[in-house]
Amino acid sequence: MIAAGSAANLLAAAVLIGLAGVAFGMVVYLGPFGLVLLGVVILFVCTSMSLRDETPIAGDAVFRARLDGPKSPEQRAALQAEKHALLSSLRLFRWCGVGLIAAGSAGFAWQLWQ
Repeated sequence: MIAAGSAANLLAAAVLIGLAGVAFGMVVYLGPFGLVLLGVVILFVCTSMSLRDETPIAGDAVFRARLDGPKSPEQRAALQAEKHALLSSLRLFRWCGVGLIAAGSAGFAWQLWQ
């Protein structure tokens, strides 16, 4: 059986390979603006995924979450490991988005300068 961290890393590697193919296609069709657009989309998806971690923010749901949370240390550790695997992948993709925006902006500036 594959550990959660290894599965997340394998999935992240597969998505990065697909992302490279999509980035190449967008550069061919849209130029450097395609990289900026892809970077913004990736940052939007990463932000929405990090906001969806099911943390209550208002009302009685906050108190209910504290009462219904995992009781044993094993349950808390499992939940923490799952959350860590997700956040490490999101952090990687967030930096990929920032890199794509930087590369697209540099390419756009290079085209204007030439």
